[in-house]
This record gives sequence, C-alpha cells and structure tokens, in this order.
Amino acid sequence: MKKNSMSIAIALLLTAFLASIMFAVSASAGEKPLRGSFQAVETADGAFPTAFVDGSGSGNATHLGQFVFSYEAEVNLNTGFGKVSAHYVAANGDSLFAEGSGQLTPTETPNIATIMEEYEIKDGMGRFAGATGSFTVKRVLNHETGDTSGTIDGKIAMP
Repeated sequence: MKKNSMSIAIALLLTAFLASIMFAVSASAGEKPLRGSFQAVETADGAFPTAFVDGSGSGNATHLGQFVFSYEAEVNLNTGFGKVSAHYVAANGDSLFAEGSGQLTPTETPNIATIMEEYEIKDGMGRFAGATGSFTVKRVLNHETGDTSGTIDGKIAMP
C-alpha cells in the first residue's frame, strides 16, 4: 500500500511538472520577434524644463512589413526622461498602439543624442487586435534637423 501511495504521489508530481512546462511553452509559442529599422523627423516645443515632441516616419519590421508611424512624447529636459506613445500602421492599414518611456543621452558630438525607449504594446487593429508584447527602440537624434533613425527589437503576441 505504501509503495502504491508513493507511486501515485510521484506520478502526480510528474504530471504537475509536465503541465507547467507545457503551459510555459504554449504561452511563449504565440510570441514572435518584432525587429526592424526606421527613419523619422520630429519637432519639439514647450517651455523649459518640459519639451513636447511630435514625430513621424516610416520603416520596415518583421510582422509589420512596411509601416508608417507617429509618436508623441513629453520629455523632462533636466533629466532627459520622457513618456512616449506611438502608433504603427502597416501597409494594409492594420495597426499597433504602444506606450512607454525613454531616456535621451547627449553624445560628445554637438546636436546629436542617443535615445533608448522601452514600449509595451497596448492593442491594435486588424490582425493586431488584442496584440500584446514589448519592444525596445534605439535611435540617434539630430537636434538641429530633427532627423532620427534607429532600430526596433522585441516580441509581439497576436491572438
């Protein structure tokens, strides 16, 4: 009887372990890489210490294809930290909405800064309706011209 109880307990533990592995695999199985590059132009206005930034551009990324996008940010000029929201639209009109934050860091080159932004996908339309995920934007900004370009790297899960 003791041997039977021990076998049942081991079988239950093994079943629970395998179920947790299968759940983890199925949760990440829906995630796909979101990688690409873009070019944009932005403008900023406001009164020190806050800048309000509007930008738009285009690029190409996995699972989006050719896209256009726009973004808005509110940046604290004392710290370089800002909150940002973005809207990415694929060539067929399907779109993603994302929110996040970013950090601007001046470089040694006059008028040039690097920006690192972390986004969370909030929703979408078309094939991206209900999408989730996160991505990082790394870009270089020329303050004088407003030109910026960079890369997107992250994951997207579509229902």
